[in-house]
Amino acid sequence: MAEFQTPKGMKDWSGTEMMARQKMIDTIASVYKSWGYQPLSTPAIEMEKTLTAKAGDEIAGQLFKIEESEYALRFDLTVGTARFAANNSMPKPYKRYCIAPVWRREEPQKGRLREFLQADADIVGSPSMRCEAELIALACQSLEKLGFSGFKVLLNNRKILSGIVKTLGVEKKEGVVLRALDKLDKIGKEAVASELEKGGISKKMANELMNSVLERQETNETALEIAKKYSQEGANELEALLKLLRNDYGILNVYVEPSLVRGLGYYTGPIFEIKASDDIGSVAGGGRYDNLLGLYGQNDFAVGISLGIERLFAIRNQGADPTSQTDVMIVCLEEKYYAECVTLANRLRQAGINVETDLNERKMRGQLEYANACKILFAIIMGKKEVESGLYTLKNLNSGEQKELNLEQAIENILEKKEMK
Repeated sequence: MAEFQTPKGMKDWSGTEMMARQKMIDTIASVYKSWGYQPLSTPAIEMEKTLTAKAGDEIAGQLFKIEESEYALRFDLTVGTARFAANNSMPKPYKRYCIAPVWRREEPQKGRLREFLQADADIVGSPSMRCEAELIALACQSLEKLGFSGFKVLLNNRKILSGIVKTLGVEKKEGVVLRALDKLDKIGKEAVASELEKGGISKKMANELMNSVLERQETNETALEIAKKYSQEGANELEALLKLLRNDYGILNVYVEPSLVRGLGYYTGPIFEIKASDDIGSVAGGGRYDNLLGLYGQNDFAVGISLGIERLFAIRNQGADPTSQTDVMIVCLEEKYYAECVTLANRLRQAGINVETDLNERKMRGQLEYANACKILFAIIMGKKEVESGLYTLKNLNSGEQKELNLEQAIENILEKKEMK
């Protein structure tokens, strides 16, 4: 059956996985909405020239292009947002969120697929560092709501990186330099130095570049002092951002990281990543892209952040027990009572309870075996006694405890347990 496997770097998601993923998506969306972000949906397919306008050469090679057409699958959600915002009028700042799939034709690895979900939040129409601070704060709140702790926020600024490149006299090779440096965490210092040399940077200059971006300092203050040598403006922006995060949001686990690049070519100012695990890379990242909208219509200020659902899911759901979306299985003791089972199921659904009835006309044992196999928490037994008395036997399939309850009591018991799931 190997010929019928999923495409490389893509996967099927089972029911229990989809429920866990949907819960994660709903949690993030609730945080975004609570900060005043509006939902936006843009097409999965864009004009290829729209996608490549400012993405950089590396991304151009990762596009899933549609054969014999001028279209390709989107590689992120930012380009569609920039195109939309540049061609529509709305009150500023325009704050939008989008949680949707994107596609990149790159080598799959742990927490990185070729088809994956991103949870983006963007702000259009403000140059203030308040925007960067808010985006980082809402991303941190999302992670906390998902149960993460101890994560680190890393900051840098493309203006500082450009200043390093200019100071060393290799500004004509800036694209080559940034693409190579962006791979530092993945392939290591020696391999990056080799890529720089292949891109036309001398060995001496490659070493100077590596030393500049690897010049880590013990404190953010000393890191900023060094950054000022390359870009006073870039360092000032980071200084303001650090102050906002510390004083206004109480976020202290923030570090200026000179080697942080962010590979996409459209970033123009502060860039940032959030790391929640040492073995899976960043789980969120973004930055300012003030010039991108101008490529698609009317120029404006813009900044965004994205949480990677696949990476968060890979960390959060390691060893997690599967759970069922169904709360109750109504067990029908005799075929002639199936209509009553359907009626009861509908009444429970109206109360917000997820219910199944038996579709295979099985005996009681077979129905309970199915409920246990599907990790359904409750069973309600429906037979002659229940139909005549209006009292139902509610069985907790985890503990084996049984109670005889009227409908209102059964609903109350089920909802109480459901909220605890």
